[in-house]
Amino acid sequence: MRQECHLRNVWLTWLGLPILAIGMWAAEGWLAGVVVLVAGVLAQVIYIRQFPRLSPLLGYGSVKDVGLGSTPEHRRLSRVTLYTASVCPFCPIVKRRLLELQHPLGFDLTEVDVTLQPGLAKKKGFHSVPVIEIDGRYWVGNATSADLAAFLTKRDFRTPASSI
Repeated sequence: MRQECHLRNVWLTWLGLPILAIGMWAAEGWLAGVVVLVAGVLAQVIYIRQFPRLSPLLGYGSVKDVGLGSTPEHRRLSRVTLYTASVCPFCPIVKRRLLELQHPLGFDLTEVDVTLQPGLAKKKGFHSVPVIEIDGRYWVGNATSADLAAFLTKRDFRTPASSI
């Protein structure tokens, strides 16, 4: 199973939770609606924080990192853009790895949350997150630090099958 989050599922989560809360409000009263909304948001936060432990149980496999081995040659790279969505558990993993690579590789990192920007995702042509963009090249999904460094420096890297 690919380690990425389909944007339609992200948007369904953020639309479904308020609809469920409104339904509970109408059926059981305002307190039930608030409880459902708060519980749903807390469940998402817990899910994302515990995801590295849950990933194998959910069929995604391990999200453990493979280090660089040796420090890559230091050269100035272009701006790197990371496209994320708020309920994607892979996005904070990739962001953390990019932040760790930022100093040794010397790039500027920009994060763009597309949760509430479906037009941007459509314009860019991607359907899943996380997406890393550098110099018009894209990496879709989770990646180890070693894979990211190879991709960013154009060294021998394997580009995963893309949903772009």
